[in-house]
Amino acid sequence: MSSDGTACAPPYGQMTWLELPVTDAARAARFYTAVLGWECPETPMASVTPWVKTVHFFNKGNLHGAFLLMEESNRISNVDEGRPERIPVLPTFAVKSIEETIAEAEKLGGKLHVYHHRPKTAIGNGMGFFSRFIDCEGNLVGIWAQE
Repeated sequence: MSSDGTACAPPYGQMTWLELPVTDAARAARFYTAVLGWECPETPMASVTPWVKTVHFFNKGNLHGAFLLMEESNRISNVDEGRPERIPVLPTFAVKSIEETIAEAEKLGGKLHVYHHRPKTAIGNGMGFFSRFIDCEGNLVGIWAQE
């Protein structure tokens, strides 16, 4: 809905939902609340699929999604630390400071995923900088900042 109450066109081609597989939903909620400022309500929902235990919602602005609480044996890692050139589908989030975001991620159990042996990489042509980290659940996440 728009501010005047009329229906808005669907955001065709834009991300509308993000699911992150986790083995500890509370830990993931603490991590993303601190690192990216996500809102993570504490009330989970039962899953409609048998391989997901519970669904734990989050949101930040127009981003909505859920942590999917999985059995460790059903979780697929999207990062191969021994082969950084292998890149999965990679969500990338805008941040104010790459250095501060990486420091917060590391403080909460995440770790830097070094790209070309640099923690902060210039894109060039005034398009900012990017970095990647592995979250506390083993998911590879990208971040971008203008400075």
